[in-house]
Amino acid sequence: MNRNSFVIAALALALLSMIGPARAQTSARNAQRPKQRVEDVRTTKAVRRDAAKIDALLERGLKRKRLEPLARIDDATFVRRAYLSVVGRIPTLKETESFFADQAPDKRAALLALLLDSPGRTSHFSNYWFDLLRVKSRQRNVSGEPFAHFIRTAVRDDMPYDAFVREMVVAEGAAHGRDNGATGHLMRDTGMPHDSMSNTVRLFLGTRLECAQCHNHPFDHWTQKEFFGMAAFFGGISYRDNKEVANYRSMRQRFAEEPQATRNAATRLVRSLATGIHGSGSGLEKLPKDYQYDDARPQSSVKADTIFGANVKLRYPSQSMMRSQSKRAKARRRNREVPQANSRGALADWMTDKKNPMFAKTAANRMWARTFGRGLVEPIDDWKKKTTAVHPELLRELEKLMVRVDFDLRQFERVLLHTELFQREVEPQDPEPGIAPAFQGPIMRRLSAPQVWDSLLTLVFDDLDERLRDPVARAESVYAYHDQLKDADAEEVLAIVKGGGRNMMQSMARQQRAEAKAATRRDQQARKRARPILRKLEEARRDGDLQKVAAIRKQLEQMGVNLGSRAAKGAERDLLRASDLKQPADLGHVLRQFGQSDRETIDASTDVATVPQVLTLMNGFLDQRVLNGESALRRDLTLARDGERRVRVAYLTMLNREPTEQELERWRRLIAVNGRTAINDLVWVLCNCNEFRFVR
Repeated sequence: MNRNSFVIAALALALLSMIGPARAQTSARNAQRPKQRVEDVRTTKAVRRDAAKIDALLERGLKRKRLEPLARIDDATFVRRAYLSVVGRIPTLKETESFFADQAPDKRAALLALLLDSPGRTSHFSNYWFDLLRVKSRQRNVSGEPFAHFIRTAVRDDMPYDAFVREMVVAEGAAHGRDNGATGHLMRDTGMPHDSMSNTVRLFLGTRLECAQCHNHPFDHWTQKEFFGMAAFFGGISYRDNKEVANYRSMRQRFAEEPQATRNAATRLVRSLATGIHGSGSGLEKLPKDYQYDDARPQSSVKADTIFGANVKLRYPSQSMMRSQSKRAKARRRNREVPQANSRGALADWMTDKKNPMFAKTAANRMWARTFGRGLVEPIDDWKKKTTAVHPELLRELEKLMVRVDFDLRQFERVLLHTELFQREVEPQDPEPGIAPAFQGPIMRRLSAPQVWDSLLTLVFDDLDERLRDPVARAESVYAYHDQLKDADAEEVLAIVKGGGRNMMQSMARQQRAEAKAATRRDQQARKRARPILRKLEEARRDGDLQKVAAIRKQLEQMGVNLGSRAAKGAERDLLRASDLKQPADLGHVLRQFGQSDRETIDASTDVATVPQVLTLMNGFLDQRVLNGESALRRDLTLARDGERRVRVAYLTMLNREPTEQELERWRRLIAVNGRTAINDLVWVLCNCNEFRFVR
């Protein structure tokens, strides 16, 4: 092997350690379906009681403002809003027609329960956290896939929100260690603990402290000293394992004989192994050299101190160890550990305490904004001393509800979905930016980038939600690689660099292809055995029997039938739901064109309309995947008995409503004259109209 070959192998291995391979197949039993049904955790009666209280408080607030609630929406608007809000996609033709055909008086509540219990809810809510927590599949020397795995699993398993936050604040250990993905929150700001603190406080306490890092906050009452008092909770943490670094230093003599490219590759491997979060927090931080206020001296040590609420008392090791904080740089050079005081654990306890004045309140306001388009307080992450909610009594009730459901965000969301507000028409005018509206109805919003992408995939596949992969799928190769490398000696590291990595990748690729073929065979065999049951599933869908559909789906899952396969051909690796793709998607992907965040800053996604979005649909996805591909929509349009039915299929699939008489007549005539061309035009027009692109 020549020098170039060494470099290629080393680089490939480095990439392999950061990126989990994308697998085309999905498991027959969907691994992203929530572990418990919402009804098994909390009764519908209790949910409706809480929802009624919210509605009463909102109505009282509207009366004070001399406003009236808007009218109730029809079934067509509700079914589309429910699917987009809960599972992040539009309903399919069959799902829409089944809901319309259902005559049960409580069919809306039944639909909400079905959606909340579906794997699509895990996918959609994971996307929400990916954006807020800036999840990236590739980050310098660390993979973000374990972090994404942690989030997907937490959502699926209904990890209480307070436990979810606590896990991320106190996480410690190797970034690539198996099931250690919670370290991803602090690793996202590697080497920048001050940024970690600022982002943590902004996300979970709705407070922005970053402007107080260099001076007293110009627009709020926070001081620079208070900033460093909070930063001290993250003091003394390290982003590498000194034991692993020392182990690598002991290998240097063996590596010295190797070419430079080999030594560099070995260094990268050991560096990825040593990367992680280490140290529970010293509870101390130094003020900057240019500190200019008279309440402390420059470069003096500041103890960890909370900015509001209960005071936190830390047990510091000793006065002599505290003085060693000022010599931290020298200590690091000598690989000595900074004395720890478990300040991160203390911060997590204080932050997630039910009595914290901001934690539950901020979470409740975020969930309200996610469901209804704006928060009761705006901006949702910049609360100031004099901030008040547009409906103060309602916000206090939501805060109590968050505690009452033990920070179970799915149950909290369930209550919001059962309110009358969720079934109101949208506000007729956009509220001013940064201003909380009165909420006579929800706020009309453009579809987010994941909602656009997943809705487009709904036009291709019969059952998109059943295509979701195991939450660990993308991270598994990262874990496996870490497991292999962590106990390797110098000779084994060199063997990996010199060719073992290439052989490993080839072996993994062969294994993935074999797994994909085996999964396809199993699915085909299972479908053959299940043909009578599949016919019953189609009958239940046509009859609109949602309970029967759910029961048959569960039976088919137990038989190993994958309901998420494409209408004709098998699963494509690039046609996965947004939550299962690389985070964020590559530039030029539909997701990025429609505003997916680059994940460099918190909540940086956009919903601004652009010309490239239209061109992307015109020249790309619709043409290649929907109109000329073997899509579910094309099949349904082809099998429609006449032009009128084709128009109805298009409208029911894409806008989830019946066409008006005028629309029906116009398109029926065009199809009669121009045939397939008119059908393609109809699909393109509906996909690019505002009605498709907004949550109404």
